[in-house]
Amino acid sequence: MEVLFHFPLTARQYFQLPSTMAINNEKQEIKFEVETGVDVTKLVPQFEVMEGYTVYLNGEKQVSGISTVDFSQTVKYVLEDQENSKGEWSVCAVPLSKRIVIDASHDGGVWWAPQSVLTGFDTAKYHQGKVFADLLRQKGFKVDELGRDCKLKEEHFFGYYIVIRVNGFQTYTQDELDVYTKLVKRGMNMVFFTDHKKYDYRDELGDLLGLNFAGVARGKVTKFAPHTITQNLTTLDYGAGSALMNADQNPDIEVLGWLGENDYADLNMNGIKDEAEPSAPPVMGILNYPKSKVFFIGDANGLQFMPQPFIDNLLKWLKE
Repeated sequence: MEVLFHFPLTARQYFQLPSTMAINNEKQEIKFEVETGVDVTKLVPQFEVMEGYTVYLNGEKQVSGISTVDFSQTVKYVLEDQENSKGEWSVCAVPLSKRIVIDASHDGGVWWAPQSVLTGFDTAKYHQGKVFADLLRQKGFKVDELGRDCKLKEEHFFGYYIVIRVNGFQTYTQDELDVYTKLVKRGMNMVFFTDHKKYDYRDELGDLLGLNFAGVARGKVTKFAPHTITQNLTTLDYGAGSALMNADQNPDIEVLGWLGENDYADLNMNGIKDEAEPSAPPVMGILNYPKSKVFFIGDANGLQFMPQPFIDNLLKWLKE
């Protein structure tokens, strides 16, 4: 496998490569992802350096596109100029694996309460999402959780093929949305949990994915389309979520579940079923991308009750 990177000799230089990469100019470190199953002991880097520089590894001159490198451990590249001035860069490969990162960085409280920015976010201490995260750990996954004090960067997702996004109450920056754009193109299995829209009507990540959730919806999911995720499901409690409004407009959406006939999408949030508000709206489904797949549902509150067999079905699908 060939890997392309640019050695950044100054903070102004920028690198490009076909997979996810992160660079730390201060520490002079480069990290890049490789797909699961790639033999990292036999990678052939393609690299570019400024004119007049030579690259060495373990005392041997390195040739772009020819020299084979064992990246099973961090390697130390030495860059030497014509005046024998040297600089050292640490480079490591991070293989993708079926580990889970829970992005609760924009959570409004469903995941992290009662923890807050004032108390700090400690995964070992009680928070509402801990039961679910611990279940994932009991199932054999390595799980990391991102706190609300985290500004998303590419390196937060290094090595994780499974991403669980819990709520989008706080605004995403364009840089953070760019991270998710790269993740979708790179390839991932994602669970997208959003929430009711009473206090925050817009979920920027939902917009990016082409999912328009709106209003407040409560009740039970009673109608299911056949799928691994819906196998043996008869009902699914829907405590306080939102309804999917563009299922017929986005051809990439495959709806898997609808609320019951007596349930509706309260779009103006007045607590009354108005004539224009749809009954039995769709609330869960999947998006299929060339390299990624996304399960979505408009209610994150139900996670706290650990509904089965939904949880086991979802994990089975994530591991596929």
